[in-house]
Amino acid sequence: MTTSARRLRPSALVWAMRVAVLTTLTISAMSTNCAPPPEPRLPLEMTPIGTVANVSRTSVEPDDGTRTTTPNSGTPSARAEGEGPCSGSNFVALNDVLPSCVTTGTVPKPRDLSSALRDKLELRVTAARPLVAPGGRVDLTLTMKNNSSEPLPLYFSFSGEPAPNFEVEAVDAKDKRVDYPSTKPPKEPAFSSGDSKVARVTLAPGGTAHVKLAWQAVKTRWAPEALKRGWTGRGYPRAPSTPLAPGRVTLRVVVPLLGALERSEFPKVSVDVGR
Repeated sequence: MTTSARRLRPSALVWAMRVAVLTTLTISAMSTNCAPPPEPRLPLEMTPIGTVANVSRTSVEPDDGTRTTTPNSGTPSARAEGEGPCSGSNFVALNDVLPSCVTTGTVPKPRDLSSALRDKLELRVTAARPLVAPGGRVDLTLTMKNNSSEPLPLYFSFSGEPAPNFEVEAVDAKDKRVDYPSTKPPKEPAFSSGDSKVARVTLAPGGTAHVKLAWQAVKTRWAPEALKRGWTGRGYPRAPSTPLAPGRVTLRVVVPLLGALERSEFPKVSVDVGR
């Protein structure tokens, strides 16, 4: 170093070294934290409004003609083959179905249906409660079950009334009617009960049909006044009269099935009339 060179003071030399170190660290940090170059953008796949993508559909039901596919399936699962308003495996309220199932086709003779009914059809009636007060009401449920492995057509006959009548009879231990008038019906001019009709329903193998009924614990009387109002029901009209006396009675449901069932074959259930 020449004598003409300007010498730095010790304090200035230290300051210059600090500045150099800080500059080096700043440059290093900037090179480390620098964001990577942006990735190339992917083009958006546009689908016109109102269209559905062609997605592979997977069946969620057996391919038996009644399946539904998903996703994007707008068709609900179809009824089982052969089922309709008058055919099926479970009629919850057969009373409501029968008026729309009147058939105009050929109806088999009752004697031809008897053996099929006895061998295949099970009839059962249950009461909502085992005890009813005199004059009170109890709800009943008639259940018909097809115990065979084949569809079972059932034919119900009626006339005058809008639907087949499932009459409930109350009998004592000697099978005597306790709800019937004690006298014979009065002599009145003959009356028409209307045109005879037959309703047909087909019960699937193992299927059931239910009929909701009600019975009132009363003795009835003949009601000739109903004839003047245009009575079209079955038999001579009756009306409630007095409460039944306490005791056990058997309720028998007369099922209006074509098939010549014996009265003893109609379903029964016992209830107690008491206070």
